[in-house]
Amino acid sequence: MCKPPSDEAVRGMLGPALSPDVTIEKIQLVLSIRPQKIYEVSLSDGKTVQLVLPPHSMWRPLRSEQGMVASEAAAVRWMSETLTRQKTTPPIQQEGPSSSSSKPALTTTTTATTAPLLPLLLPTLLHHGQKPYLPETSFAVYAPVRGTPLALLSPAPPSPTCQQEDTDRQLGTLFRHLATLTSPTGRFGPLAAVLTGASSPQPAPHHLSVGRVAKIPKVLVEGGLSVTGGAGAWSVAFQSMLEGVLRDGEDMAVVMAYPTIRRHFRRLGYLLDEVTVGRLVVVEGAGTGNPLVVEVEEGGGQEGGKGEEEEEQGRGGEKEQEEVVGEVDTEEEKSEATTQTETDTQHTRPRPNLKLTGLRDWSSCVFGDPLLAAVFSDLHQQPPSTAFLEGFNGDDDDDDDDDKPDHPRHAHAHHHLPYPLNRTVIEDIDTAWIRLLFYQVYHAVARIVGEFYRPRQDSTARELEARRKLNEVLARLAEVPDDAKKRHKRPSGEMSPAKRIRGLGDE
Repeated sequence: MCKPPSDEAVRGMLGPALSPDVTIEKIQLVLSIRPQKIYEVSLSDGKTVQLVLPPHSMWRPLRSEQGMVASEAAAVRWMSETLTRQKTTPPIQQEGPSSSSSKPALTTTTTATTAPLLPLLLPTLLHHGQKPYLPETSFAVYAPVRGTPLALLSPAPPSPTCQQEDTDRQLGTLFRHLATLTSPTGRFGPLAAVLTGASSPQPAPHHLSVGRVAKIPKVLVEGGLSVTGGAGAWSVAFQSMLEGVLRDGEDMAVVMAYPTIRRHFRRLGYLLDEVTVGRLVVVEGAGTGNPLVVEVEEGGGQEGGKGEEEEEQGRGGEKEQEEVVGEVDTEEEKSEATTQTETDTQHTRPRPNLKLTGLRDWSSCVFGDPLLAAVFSDLHQQPPSTAFLEGFNGDDDDDDDDDKPDHPRHAHAHHHLPYPLNRTVIEDIDTAWIRLLFYQVYHAVARIVGEFYRPRQDSTARELEARRKLNEVLARLAEVPDDAKKRHKRPSGEMSPAKRIRGLGDE
C-alpha cells in the first residue's frame, strides 16, 4: 500500500487551487487499477479535489508511457480549450486532400455540436505543475470525477446483458465524438508531441491555475516526434511509435522477431498514408479499469436513489403481500405464498442502469487512425461488441439523406474486416484491415515487453499468449502482397524521426 503524501506536500501541490484559509482534512487513496496514483483530498470548506501523481517508482514505464500525468493534463486542457472555443466559432469544414479516386471525400467538421458528449465526460483541470524537489515529476489537480471503474463495480454478480450493451454503446459514441476532434496543426503523433510543435500555444483559461507549469516529458522533447511537432504523415508517426516499443524490447534483450516486423513495415507501411486526417483517439480509452460509470435507477433521475413511482409500487407490493398471506389457512401455505411474493418482487424490481461518466485515464491520446485504439486492435481484449459498433458507427444528427444507401455515414463492411466501420471516421476501408494488422503487432509487442518491464505472478502465461497472437498476425502480414495498393512515396523531405541504426541492416 502506497503511503499518501503529507498534508504539507499536498498543500504545496494544490497551490493556487487552495485558498489560504482552507485546510486539508483528509487524504484518501482512490481505488483504481490504472498505474497513476489518485488521491481524494477533502478540504475544510466541504469541497474535495482529486490529486493525480505519477505511478510508483517501482512501476517501470515503456517509452510511450512516460510522462503520463503531463500527457493527460495536456490532453484535457487542449480538449477543454477547443470545445470552449468552438462554442463561439462558426462551423469550419476541412476537406481532406483531393484525389482522383472514386472514394468519397472526407470532411472534418470541428464544431462543438459534433461532440456534444465530450463536455459532459471531460474532467475539469484545476492545476498542473511540477514538484519543486523533483523537477521531472509532474502532478495534476482535478475537480471531483464521478463514477466507479467498470471493472471494480460491486456487487460481484455480472451485469445483465442489457446493461453491458448500454455501456458499450455509450463508450462507442464517446470514441466517435473524440474522432471529430482533429490535429490543430494537421500533423500526426501523440497529442503531447503534436502540441509541442504548435506555433502559437493558446493561453490557459482563467479557471486554470498555471503556477509552475510542468513541461512536456523529457523523453519526448529530447528527440523524435516532439522535436518536429509530430509527423506530416501517419506512416512516419506510427513508425516512430512502433520503433519506440521495439527499442524497449531490445533494451531488455527480449527475444522477438524484430527483423520480420521491420521488414513488413518497409513493405507495407506506405498503406498507412491513406490516413490523411489526424483524428483524436484515446488508445487505452476502453482498457481495463478506464471507463467510469454510475448506477442510475430506472425511472429515477438520481444515482442510487428511488423515484416516487418506484416507492409507491413498493408499498403497493407490500399491501398485496399482506392480503395474500391473510387468505391462506396453514403456516405452510403462508410460507409458500410469502416466498413466491418475494421472488416476484425481485424479478419485477428494476435493475439500475449504468451511465458512462468519463474515463479514469486520458493520457494515451494520439492524433492518427482511430483503429489504433486498443478496443479495435489489441487482440488481448475482447473485440468491439455490436453495441459498441452501433455507438461508434451511429449518427446523432438528423439528416434527410441518411436513408440513402450511398450516404457516407453508413457503416461499410469489407470482407477482410470482422465488422462494419463508419466511412466518415475510418479512411480507406479497402486497406483498413492491413493497417489493423500493424496496430495488432504494436499492441502485442507492447504486451510482451511490458511483462519484462513489470513482471508479475502470471507474466509467463501472459507473455506466451501475446507471443502466440503476435505470430498469428505476422503470418497474416506475410500473406499480404507488396502491391496491395499502388505504392506511393512519402512527402518530399519527410523522414521517420526514429533512429534506425539497428533497424536498417535487419533483414
